[in-house]
This record gives sequence, C-alpha cells and structure tokens, in this order.
Amino acid sequence: MAVVRSHSLSIGIVGLPNAGKSSLFNSLTKNLVPAENFPFTTIDKNVGVVVVPDKRLDRLEEFFSAKKKVPSAITFVDIAGLVKGASQGEGLGNQFLSHIREVDVILYVIRAFKSESIVHVYNRVSPREDLEIVQSELILKDIETIEKKLGEMKKNSRSGMTPELTLGIGVMERAMEWMGEGKMIVNMEMSDDEKAFMNELWLLSNKRGMYLLNIREGMDENERAQWEKDFKESLPVTDREFVIQGDVKMIGELSDMGETEREEYLTLLESKPTMLEDIINTAYQRLSLITFYTGSEKEVNAWTIERGAGAKDASGVIHTDLAKGFITAEVVNVEKMLEVGGWVKAKESGIVKSVGKEYPVEDGDYMIVYSNS
Repeated sequence: MAVVRSHSLSIGIVGLPNAGKSSLFNSLTKNLVPAENFPFTTIDKNVGVVVVPDKRLDRLEEFFSAKKKVPSAITFVDIAGLVKGASQGEGLGNQFLSHIREVDVILYVIRAFKSESIVHVYNRVSPREDLEIVQSELILKDIETIEKKLGEMKKNSRSGMTPELTLGIGVMERAMEWMGEGKMIVNMEMSDDEKAFMNELWLLSNKRGMYLLNIREGMDENERAQWEKDFKESLPVTDREFVIQGDVKMIGELSDMGETEREEYLTLLESKPTMLEDIINTAYQRLSLITFYTGSEKEVNAWTIERGAGAKDASGVIHTDLAKGFITAEVVNVEKMLEVGGWVKAKESGIVKSVGKEYPVEDGDYMIVYSNS
C-alpha cells in the first residue's frame, strides 16, 4: 500500500482559457497570477501551497497549548489554458502539458455561465464540449508517447519476447485502441501489473479527475440544470460524484473574508455556497485520503495517507526510522480522546487500542508509535 504524504499531494487546475482557472488559483493560494480577460495569461507554471482547514487539529492544538501546529497541505498547480491543437503546440498548451504529468489529480474548471464581457474562446457555452476538447488534447499527447514506446519495445522484441515485453506491448496496443475512441486511460480496465507498467509512462490521461462547473449567481436555473445533466452523462459513472458546482468569483470573495465575517455572511444566504473546503474534501475523496494525528505540548501534526494504509506504513510518513523499527502503536479517535480529557483519561476509560503493523489506520486516529530505532 503506497502512502501519500500530505505535503506532496498536488492538484493541477486545467481548462480552456477564460474558464476561471487563474481566478480560482488566486482565490485558493492568494498568489498574484494574472487573471485578465484574454487567453494565454498564464505564461509560467504557477504553484501555490494551501493549508488544509482542520478543526480537529485546531482542537488538538488548543488542548495541548502546543507551541507549533503543522497542518496538512495541498499544492495547487495552475496550468495554462488549453485549446484545440495544444498537443501540437497551439496556444501555450504544449509547453504546459508536461506540468500535468507531475500532479496527483486534475481539477477541470469548466465554464457554465453566459457573459457578454468575458469572452469564450469558442464563442459558446457547452461544458460537455469544453471537457471533450481539453481531454482530447491530453489523449493526443499520450498517443504520441505510446507510439514512441511501442516502437522501441517492438524493436526489442525482434531478438525474442520476454514476459515484460509481452505485457507492455499488449497493454499499449489495447491503450491505443481505447484512446482512438476518445477515452481516457484512467478509465481503462487493467490488471495490477498492467497498471504498474502504464504508471511508469506518466501519461496525462491516466490521472484521476474532479470537475468544477463555474456558475454565476442569478443564472437561468433550467439552463444550468440542463448543462449539468449533459455534463454528468458524458462522464464515466464513477466520476459523477466528483462534480462540484461553484461560483469561482464567490469562492475568492469568501476566501478573502475573516472567519467571523464569513460566518455572518453565510447566515444571510439561502444555501451554503461552494468553498475552498469543498474542493479539498472532494480531492481527498477522489484520492481516497484520510488524516491521522500526532501531538504533544511541543507540536501537533496532521498527516495525510491513503485509506487502507497500515500502522507501520503510516508511521513511516512521520519518519522513515519509525517504520523501520516499528514495534506497535496505540491509537484512539482524536475527538473521543479530547472529549474524555486527554490521553491518560482515554487509556483509563479503555478506548485506546494497541495495534500491530497491519492495522488499517482510520480517519481521525490519534497515534503514538513505539519503535526500536
């Protein structure tokens, strides 16, 4: 089981020009990325690190009166607006497609509003078609990558087939057929060995996705509902739960407010709008991530790992030596521990468990690791 460290988790923000990508990036990270109303403003790869809001960690910090708090964080990468032909170098897309290779998940920002003042690069509003354009560019680039690799492996096979060559050639030929139908590699059925092989190619269309439909307050409700329905129907069934609707402009305004001001403002609204927390929560669900905690008067920490990771692997996220010399760990739900008055009280009340290396760490676990290294 691979363990993902929270500080290496990255989300690539991808979409057509003027979809709201750079505005969203500004809102999320407070970095001053140009967001003017014309295509190709994003000329450099822009990276911003966002702290994951975490009320459990805040309570832990308060309980210990800790000198230091280390939250989980997510890196957002703002990638230039893609257009038709980006895989061939149109616009600025070609030089930025490579940046998508580095991210864990793609956040597709898709425009779902009409505007006289903000031009659409293709002079229409169709979330479904916009996604098709962006994904087809990723697929076209991957076809190039696979054609090259397939040529190399077929050349090597002339001196005799090996199990590795058989596996690689077989899965790549299936992938070429799959992509020829306009489908993303991430949605292709593969064995574990085939997946491991394809992961080594760092393909753009082999990234899991989440989707933000950028809407505007006051828009026609029937039109919005129809766009959403068409858009979701175009996605694989497994992706449909990862579609968020939100006003990028409002996400920015809410991010700029202090906590008290934001709470007061939200009480005035009929329904709760999409906020930074919703985007982060969706990313965690998309990547099957959970958070566990360690802490003392000196320092409290939130650690992000993949759901299903065992206690030994999780301890390696804290420090590699802890995993090497792992003996046992003691765990308790952090909120239950705080409710009863701390670690000692939790032990006395019998809610602390002593666990071995295979114990699957649960979201919200507070953990003490015993190691001989």
